[in-house]
Amino acid sequence: MRSGVDTLRGDGRGRILTVVAVGWLLVLGTRVVLPALLPQVKTAFSIDNATAGLLVSVMWAAYAVTQFPAGMMVDRIGERTTLAASAVVTAAGAAALTFAPSFAVFVLGSVLFGLGSGLYAPPRVTVLSRIYPDRDGTALGITFAVGNLGAAALPLVAGALAVWVHWRLGFGFVVAPLALVAVGLWVYVPPRPSEQARAAERFTRRTAVRLLRGVTDRDVALAWVAMTLVLFAYQGITAFLPTYLIDVKGLTQGTASALYGLFYASGAASQWVAGNAADRYGERTVLASVAGFGVFTLVALPFVGGTAALAVLLALLGTRLGIGPVGNGFVAALLPEEIQGAGYGLFRTFYLAVGASGSLFVGVLAERGLFDEAFLALAGVTAVASVLYLFLPATPDEHTHGSETGRDGPTDDESGAGTGGGTGSLSSAAEPGSDADGENDRTTD
Repeated sequence: MRSGVDTLRGDGRGRILTVVAVGWLLVLGTRVVLPALLPQVKTAFSIDNATAGLLVSVMWAAYAVTQFPAGMMVDRIGERTTLAASAVVTAAGAAALTFAPSFAVFVLGSVLFGLGSGLYAPPRVTVLSRIYPDRDGTALGITFAVGNLGAAALPLVAGALAVWVHWRLGFGFVVAPLALVAVGLWVYVPPRPSEQARAAERFTRRTAVRLLRGVTDRDVALAWVAMTLVLFAYQGITAFLPTYLIDVKGLTQGTASALYGLFYASGAASQWVAGNAADRYGERTVLASVAGFGVFTLVALPFVGGTAALAVLLALLGTRLGIGPVGNGFVAALLPEEIQGAGYGLFRTFYLAVGASGSLFVGVLAERGLFDEAFLALAGVTAVASVLYLFLPATPDEHTHGSETGRDGPTDDESGAGTGGGTGSLSSAAEPGSDADGENDRTTD
């Protein structure tokens, strides 16, 4: 155990891992603060549930559209600059949310926050894969676990500040830490070697053709639809869960925030369990089973009352978060190796953008007094996803790509634009599901 820790800390890499993980804790944690404070935001700006749902959808759409560009930025300017810029823009967005004098400015702040946080996701993977070529699975696992800790803890802090001081401090308290993280990222993250940046410039037309074929492959498209439905339900749940607990279940702000944090804490544990189960029983079985179980927990939500019963149910509901890392890693492993990074980034952009509309869907129904019916509808959406997962190959190894690499002539490796050490986000070593160290690396959203 100690030798493993020493391996992660050696050659100054421990500082890089620490600053990247803390940055993800702040980015992911603050991203779920908005739903936790949505009741106060609605009151402060006199908006209805439909508008509140649109607000959350806009933030997530901004997060989604930066996924593919962020991967390209990593290849052009490196992880250090991309990560530091992400922390600065995210801090600026949080500051705008804190001091917004009007709802229009608040919306702009949410867009800025979404854009900044979206830039963080791809380079956090590629930089750790680059500096831990033999232990990237462990390093990424630590980072994502720390991020989930932020998702569980920061809404609690924001809720407490909203009750005892002012709701705006729920966004404001992360501004200074994000600024410090930006400095730490610039100081400790090593620049990308110049030869890798030069290789990234040689993104050929042939690579673009492979990218299109990869993302339109039958199994990839099926997984895309299933993941989009899962995210649609996730967005609808997380955007309005605190509001639902307060307005419909009659809980206080503090209790609702605590149960919201419990939802994410359960999700963090389920991601570890789901990942191990996928290695043993196959991704298809785990994805269909977890989604299927998620149907029953959502169906039960409208019929359960009382703090203790709701706590148990929300802990069970949080297990659906285990779908994210397994599903993302599965898709990345389905893609041909030479376009894995770009293909995965493009996949994330589209499924995150479409799935982001889930919060708007729930907001519109909630405004019509159909909060319970909205969650039942999300149960139906999850059920469809569970069925779709059954039509995927049991594991990525059973998937046969629609076209062989050699059909398009020389690969980028053969023409000098290598994808291995040359372009971090276009390499299997830099992406989840790459099996780079004998284990499947999986990410969360």
